[in-house]
Amino acid sequence: MLFRDVGKDVIAIPQPSHAWLSGQLLRAWGNGIFAPVIPYEEVCLGAELHDIGWLSWEAAPTLNPQTARPHSFQELGAAIHTSLWTEGVRRALAFGRYPALLVSLHADTIYGSLFNFAKAPPEDAALVRRFLDDQHRFQSACVEAMTDNPRYATILSPQAIERNRLLVAAVDRMSLQIGWGLTSEACIPNVPTIGEARTEIRLRSPSGDPAELVVDPWPFAADHVEVVCEGRLLRGRFTDERAMRQALDRAETITIPTVLRHP
Repeated sequence: MLFRDVGKDVIAIPQPSHAWLSGQLLRAWGNGIFAPVIPYEEVCLGAELHDIGWLSWEAAPTLNPQTARPHSFQELGAAIHTSLWTEGVRRALAFGRYPALLVSLHADTIYGSLFNFAKAPPEDAALVRRFLDDQHRFQSACVEAMTDNPRYATILSPQAIERNRLLVAAVDRMSLQIGWGLTSEACIPNVPTIGEARTEIRLRSPSGDPAELVVDPWPFAADHVEVVCEGRLLRGRFTDERAMRQALDRAETITIPTVLRHP
């Protein structure tokens, strides 16, 4: 779950809705500067599924007593987080090996950028290392299983797979900024362009309105892109988890449209 501030309240956006937004961005991707997505359906689906492990948690979110709101995705401990990722990869595998491969690879992205092994408790660091070792074995098995499949035989090089990992990472970061309600500027690093080239994409809100954003350089095929996600308007703070869940169940559903424009 992630939150967009609305005065003293928040719009609580479930992780799968944020992931749906990531998929919308990737389905619009590609032009003369940014190469198209290959294999298109599998990579777009992988982006849409990258947080599928959160489905059960989002149905019964836990209360963070320090914030008096549901835990955000950044506030859960390693034991819960790795369990959610493990479940997400299992669920993604029901859709296909390549989408599941990308969900697994996104775990590498997340733990590589957000988890500090040096500062984490030793038991948490060991847990994350075991989890990543399991995922690396799964990734190798996926690639091996697809090698003889003519649809994938030419796109299983380490460079091709790394490109798609970075694409999912890029739209994940972009959709987080959109979900949080960007009113200034944010940078998305290490975005693939053509071949093995990379660039930085800047998102900015010229007027301070998060519903209208400029993207530079422009990575999409159309001259503007409209995306949408959904959240719930959560009012107040809570000391009781059951009351918080009931408030979420009753909360007003909020549709969050965003228009992305060429600079």
